[in-house]
Amino acid sequence: MNRLSAHPLPIVYQTPEQRFDTELTTLVSAPPFKIAPAATVRLPEFRSDVESKHALILDARPFVFFEQGHVPGAFNLARDDFARDYRRLSPALKAATDKPVIVYCSGGECHDSRLVANALLTLGFSDVRVFTGGWEEWQAAGLPTATGAAR
Repeated sequence: MNRLSAHPLPIVYQTPEQRFDTELTTLVSAPPFKIAPAATVRLPEFRSDVESKHALILDARPFVFFEQGHVPGAFNLARDDFARDYRRLSPALKAATDKPVIVYCSGGECHDSRLVANALLTLGFSDVRVFTGGWEEWQAAGLPTATGAAR
């Protein structure tokens, strides 16, 4: 019966946490999408939001890069460790569901921030934007940086 079912039951048992991780990982595995102009921010607006602490800032780069340098006050919600990081940041993220969220990654051709932003929109966040210049533009402008594992 299981083989003929449209929705077969998995043969190997997964805990609810494992199933949740799988679903979160699927959200950020989708191909990159185009974000409407209203859903992106440029450096002046991003800088203002960082300085005023008006928005929740998320770094979508892998932890090793985050540790070497990131925007001050940013949290690391890496695309490649999305499920683990999402669970770890869950209290801060849930407290910010109605707060603007700005996601950045390396910049340039990097799509990690777009994938993370799409996943957050799917999870119910209402105001998610992408800083398309990313870490590359932030550093090139000579703006303050933070280092270390504080995530």
